[in-house]
Amino acid sequence: MPRVHVFIPTFRRGPLLQRALRSLCAQTFTDWSACVHNDDPTDPEPARIVASFADPRLRLVTHITNLGAVRAFNRGLGEAPPSVDYVSILEDDATWDPPFLATLKDALDRTPAANLVWCNQRIAVESPDGHCTDTGLWVHPREPQDDGRPRLIPWGDLRQATGALMANGAMLLRRASLPAPTPADLPFTGMEAVRERLVRHPLLFIPEPLATYTRTQTSARDADGRRWGEIQALLLATFVRHAEMDTTAVDAFWDHLRRQAPPPTNLAFHAALSDPACRHLLAGARFADWMRYFKTWIGRPGGAWACLRARSRHPGWWTALDTATFERFAEARQAAAVPFQP
Repeated sequence: MPRVHVFIPTFRRGPLLQRALRSLCAQTFTDWSACVHNDDPTDPEPARIVASFADPRLRLVTHITNLGAVRAFNRGLGEAPPSVDYVSILEDDATWDPPFLATLKDALDRTPAANLVWCNQRIAVESPDGHCTDTGLWVHPREPQDDGRPRLIPWGDLRQATGALMANGAMLLRRASLPAPTPADLPFTGMEAVRERLVRHPLLFIPEPLATYTRTQTSARDADGRRWGEIQALLLATFVRHAEMDTTAVDAFWDHLRRQAPPPTNLAFHAALSDPACRHLLAGARFADWMRYFKTWIGRPGGAWACLRARSRHPGWWTALDTATFERFAEARQAAAVPFQP
């Protein structure tokens, strides 16, 4: 049986799907199987494209009804054969360099402590005529300390308080560590961050870009910024309530938020005012932070109210995030208490 199973979701993006599959079939590591999940039962193009490759490792599933991005992802990952060692997602807006699978598989083989590895990505842009152009940018800009070697990322990076570090389309996950399904009613824009909470840490990061992510003309990402704001409010609240921050850590957290553009400091107020376990965040707020928060209530009261009430509005999201975040911090503390054994 193949060692790696690749799940490929697609929805009405034939040219991009063809480009993604070309990159898969060009992999130097060949011991894989792949399943394309076509989420538009009226679209015959994915079947034609898969057939054109004449590769027995590729198969197609066309959904009977449109599931939407989150349900399609849950189904595709859940159907990964139990006999494989690793599972990956090749989104139709992504491509992989030929050594992608080999490099990530070897990295996990050498790092039993990691459950998931992902690599940096180049960023491309799709033009209206379908042409994709490399921007020269990376998702994670090169840092001075990067030497190209994989490094473990333990749970608790402050960036994980409001988002995700890893990327769906550039990762490899141990089959035995598949996370629980993402809440089915979650907007696609929040799926990556929520799934990262559900995966056991540490994660392994390869700083070199071995894949390309494309900003496409069409996307399943929810255009409603209010929904993303609600998810971020829940992400931050569940992070803070289990992080056991002292005064120094609270100050560092506010500094982290202020350094972003735009600074998501309002999320800290939403968390502190809606959850007593986060109330200690208020001690780190400055006058300018309060003014920004009040201006939001004046200018966008509907969005502010939705974020403040996100826990009661979306109890399923809250429960999934709160449980997973508690587990991630418990794992991190246990790992820190165990001496390293080379």
